[in-house]
Amino acid sequence: MDDRQDFILEGKKAKLFFNLVSRLYPFIELHLFPEYKRAVKELKIDKNFKILDIASGTGILAGALKEKTNKVTGFDISTKLLKRARRKFNNIEFKEFDLINISEVKTNNYDIVSTGYFLHGISLKFRRFILKNMSRISSKYVIIFDYCCDGGYLVRFVEWLEGSDYIGFISSDMDKEFELAGLKVEKSFQTSKIGKVWLCSKI
Repeated sequence: MDDRQDFILEGKKAKLFFNLVSRLYPFIELHLFPEYKRAVKELKIDKNFKILDIASGTGILAGALKEKTNKVTGFDISTKLLKRARRKFNNIEFKEFDLINISEVKTNNYDIVSTGYFLHGISLKFRRFILKNMSRISSKYVIIFDYCCDGGYLVRFVEWLEGSDYIGFISSDMDKEFELAGLKVEKSFQTSKIGKVWLCSKI
């Protein structure tokens, strides 16, 4: 099986999982939305920047970014999560989009490409594919929110249910992974006991 077929299979599993757990997202939002809003205030985002948020889920990162600029688009594969995103943030354009097709998005088409708590959930090969395309699509910055530390038994159990690469991700040298994608870290800081944001520019 080639990489593309592997990625397609990952996408199908992810769509099924997130549609199934969509009812839990109001509880996730209570924690993550304030985290995103606090962190976004500390990042260099011009009011005229055009932003693409991938794996948007219910749109809370896109919503936090919208407070800094008017030009935000969100992509996600889950129909049910997008339904909630559109209801919560009706001033943001959300599109149902399978990231296996991210190569179709034009190079340098957005000033910033962002994602929140997505990269840990996919395989190393798919993660590198996504990061390279985020770098390609962005003309200025890539913003990543994700785990930086072990969250303990509960987080490990949830991530096991999801079938994520959580342990592999938090064990990774992210500076090296960003470099492989043509990115360098301009700023990074913890957003919670287990979360971190990385603001990367293109090398």
